[in-house]
Amino acid sequence: MHIEILAHTVATDSVGARAAARLAQTLAAGHRVTVVAVRGAAEPHPALRLPENVDVVALAPSVGSGDRDDDETSQLVIAGDPEFRRYNRADDGRLKKHLSASGADAVVALSSALGAALAQCRVPHARRIARQPAPVERLPESVRARWTELYRELDAVVPLTEHDAAAPEYQALRAAGVEVCRIPEPVLLAESPDKPTTGVVISAGRLVSHRRVELALHAFSQTRAAQPGWQLRVFGTGPLRRETRELVMALGLHDHVLLVDREAGEEDFYDADIALVTAERVDSARPVLEALAQATPVVATEVPFGASEVLAEGHGGLLVPVGDVHGTAAALERYMADEQLRSAHRAQALRTARSAGAEQVAEAYEELFTSVKAGVRGRWGKGRRTGGGAPAEGRPRPTADCRVLTNGVWELTLRGVSGARTVRVKEQGKGRKEVVDFAVEGGGTRALIDARELAVLGEGRADLYAVDGKGRESRLRYGLCTLGGARDVGHLGDLDHFHWVLPYASEGGYLRLRVWSRQSHAELVTVDYSDTSLWLTGWLQGEWQLGGELLLLLRRRQEPARTLAAGRVRFEGGWFGAELVMDEAMRARLLLRENWDVLLADSSGREPVRVARIADDQVVRRDVQRFPELVREEPTDLFGPDVGRAVVGLRPYFTADNELSLVVTEHH
Repeated sequence: MHIEILAHTVATDSVGARAAARLAQTLAAGHRVTVVAVRGAAEPHPALRLPENVDVVALAPSVGSGDRDDDETSQLVIAGDPEFRRYNRADDGRLKKHLSASGADAVVALSSALGAALAQCRVPHARRIARQPAPVERLPESVRARWTELYRELDAVVPLTEHDAAAPEYQALRAAGVEVCRIPEPVLLAESPDKPTTGVVISAGRLVSHRRVELALHAFSQTRAAQPGWQLRVFGTGPLRRETRELVMALGLHDHVLLVDREAGEEDFYDADIALVTAERVDSARPVLEALAQATPVVATEVPFGASEVLAEGHGGLLVPVGDVHGTAAALERYMADEQLRSAHRAQALRTARSAGAEQVAEAYEELFTSVKAGVRGRWGKGRRTGGGAPAEGRPRPTADCRVLTNGVWELTLRGVSGARTVRVKEQGKGRKEVVDFAVEGGGTRALIDARELAVLGEGRADLYAVDGKGRESRLRYGLCTLGGARDVGHLGDLDHFHWVLPYASEGGYLRLRVWSRQSHAELVTVDYSDTSLWLTGWLQGEWQLGGELLLLLRRRQEPARTLAAGRVRFEGGWFGAELVMDEAMRARLLLRENWDVLLADSSGREPVRVARIADDQVVRRDVQRFPELVREEPTDLFGPDVGRAVVGLRPYFTADNELSLVVTEHH
């Protein structure tokens, strides 16, 4: 069959675009699949990892997903629909023209807006199916009657949950002869529940009020006293990003919470030990199923359409009342403190998620396509078929999935590659020539990379290639990469210098390595605050002369030759503690706003070493972590009794290389 999937866009890493990519991947194994993007470019966002054998047709490639190219409002989308303002008359015309000549055997619309449009468009000889992502009761009351009227024209409607499928509107559709079939969103299942412990809690979704991110932060904050070694990662975009960041700093969680400005992927759920869902309402069980599918137990609020529909208490997760901060914190602590409980629930989580696995969802759609006859319903159904449904012949791109094994070795699984003999790592950049080859095993699909063998790479970046028997190189694209918290990456204890390597996706979607390689390194672990200073703690590796005094230095970015001693340093058992006194930065400042780099120096006379936070799985830390500003009024004796006093702020931040710097600002 030839199946078309109607989506708003695939040019962005949005929830809707990810849903289109997941469904396309699920159906592409047995059918020719085309994703029809109503808005935006045909080139999918790299994070979607859309299969190569899936075609993308862009109806308006030059029009941004949020732009308007026509002032006339849409006549196909129901006025009052949550997505009504996304579309206009120009979209109507393009959609009608495409569908009337598509030649598809089935068309699946992925939103209520596109479902209403599909119901009013002629699609000759095709099954017209609307997947309803949000419960009907979430639609405005003024929309529901028109929704029911239009959806009677369709062949089938797919709600995502049993609770939604029982709504009166679906009863009316069944009475009218429309097939109603509940099918969950497909999820990618982890291979095994056995995975490394990372000490990570994940919270994912849009940063909007009903997600209750502030409840997640308060609950996590309550666990800090008993379980100080854990980290919370908050994924998502939305209007409450600024408020969320401010609350993180107000709760003193700046060292323990990362705010990641994107949608969470499967690898992010896999790299977590616990998933936290605190929303007061959800539209489907997707946030819970995504975590369960990666063998990650869930602490979730007991709300309709969500965890309570797929999750039995104590079998893959713990349910808590909506809005209960203390109950949520207690459930988190229960998991944090009991590795055996987490392990038992990981296996149960994976079993629970199998009902939404790609194979099961594909089988459900196959049954739906079989039960629904093509082109017999509605005033637009009958017509002459205009195209064939031959499977698409797509040449898959060379891709590598990567995961860190328990011994710290990386396992690369190759896809879209034939005849590969080695995986080649090549330094990138002018004058960089180092190359490291690793043998490909398992019939040309598997390579093991020991991070210690990458110690010959200099600081910078490197690309990966599959090399065949004739020496031909094919650059590898970024697949599914699970780092397991990256606690063992680098094998630091085996090296006499600091060396850390992380795989990541380049802007073009290729697999690339970020390499840090330094003779001496000062790894920052925590930043604590007092009224007048910062206290930095961390550990040292590499060449340090520790018999003498360690100094904490600040170097002015605008004047590199200007370096000042900023505080005292203590050292014991490989760990350092350094107090950065704010008065020193006040005394030395020349401009209203200036930047200082933070360094440690020993008594050897060598170049001081930048303090940095590198030894984890964050390639660019400045994008996910922000520190509070330390603000104080200048002491009366700083510049003399007759000089006016200013209020000055000092805020730490990470550079693009994950090195620590300070911005000092005079406030007025």
